[in-house]
Amino acid sequence: MLDAALKFLVTEVNAHLVQRTGVADAGGMTLARVTDDKGNWTLPTNSLGLTLFQIEEERALRNPLPERVVLGGREIALPPELKLNLTLLVSAHFTQYETALRQLSHVLTFFHARPLFTAGDSPGLPDGVDRLAMDLLNYGPEQMNQMWSCLGTKHLPSAVYRLRMVVLQDQEPVSSGAPILHIDATLGGR
Repeated sequence: MLDAALKFLVTEVNAHLVQRTGVADAGGMTLARVTDDKGNWTLPTNSLGLTLFQIEEERALRNPLPERVVLGGREIALPPELKLNLTLLVSAHFTQYETALRQLSHVLTFFHARPLFTAGDSPGLPDGVDRLAMDLLNYGPEQMNQMWSCLGTKHLPSAVYRLRMVVLQDQEPVSSGAPILHIDATLGGR
């Protein structure tokens, strides 16, 4: 599900870039790591990259109880949904610095104009994804330095976003049984 949500965002950004620039192969976005284990660039030159940097659970909306559904005459308990927020890095790896800034500007304006993707306005949204919301994060110089150091490479023109509410749910039941159809209760022998 994580891969499908991020691929969806890449497709949407690339469609926006084609619309803005009029060129289909003008430094589009790819879903990629920034560097390999040795610190070498893996992000293609003259492209934008979307990289998953961090995953956090949305604990405020956490449901500790299993979801109960009746399927084929049996009550099935599914594990509760896992609601996630993803920290994403959009980086611009271009030989021309001005081109990197221009392409990054297109991404910034796109997500500013369309911070929310729902099934109603985005038919390409992956199955099982109800909505995706993008928030631009304000990382200071220290945080950006720590992030790029963690990635093991030098800084590129970039922006950091939080993708809110990617929901995962295991479809393997944790329990099943016959549903309760009625309850008989007797109070104090009456």
